[in-house]
Amino acid sequence: MKKSILLIVIMLAAVGTMQASNILVAYFSWGGNTKALAEEIQRQTGADIYRIEPAVPYPTDYNTLAYTIARNEKETNARPALKETNQDFSRYEYIFVGCPVWWFDAPMIMHTFLETYNFAGKTVIPFCTYYTAAYETLNDIVNATPNSNHLEGLGVSGASSYDSNAIGAWLRRIGLDQESTAIGSVEKTDKPVQSSIYNLNGQKVSDNGNTDGLAQGIYIMRGKKFYVK
Repeated sequence: MKKSILLIVIMLAAVGTMQASNILVAYFSWGGNTKALAEEIQRQTGADIYRIEPAVPYPTDYNTLAYTIARNEKETNARPALKETNQDFSRYEYIFVGCPVWWFDAPMIMHTFLETYNFAGKTVIPFCTYYTAAYETLNDIVNATPNSNHLEGLGVSGASSYDSNAIGAWLRRIGLDQESTAIGSVEKTDKPVQSSIYNLNGQKVSDNGNTDGLAQGIYIMRGKKFYVK
């Protein structure tokens, strides 16, 4: 009886591990725009989500934040302390990293975060929210993770103006929409695992991973690009 219970516990633990997401959405948000975008990405990917927070909260007054705190941090190349520095992100393979645009670049706390946690060998996908343009913010995230792989990033003007369909098209284009990545229920089967194939425009071109009949070019399956000759 004890052996049976132990076996059941081990099997349940294994299923839990298989169902755990290998995608993380890590974001910093001050006014709520990036938070809204991060939550939409989470909703469409089934990812886990983590909010990056400073050890000392930023002021709620925009002028004080923008023209004193944020500007000073950029000019001095500061590294604001994080509220948490002991998170374990080792099991994630794909990591969305997002923030607002501050003074044309990523907030300096993003550099603190990306220097604190090692994402070498993982795939980082940058995203940002902005008032006028993304400027160098997406590149800042890429440049701060030189030993990572990178997929196409996304910049969005505010939170109220984003189009969930456009975000879905972007996620399909990079192969990280929920249909491509969700595991679903675990069951024993002798049938081969089937995966959808998308072109670079985010359009599904195959339901079962079969490349027969596809034109020569680059396609995406399970978040990986491959070439059909």
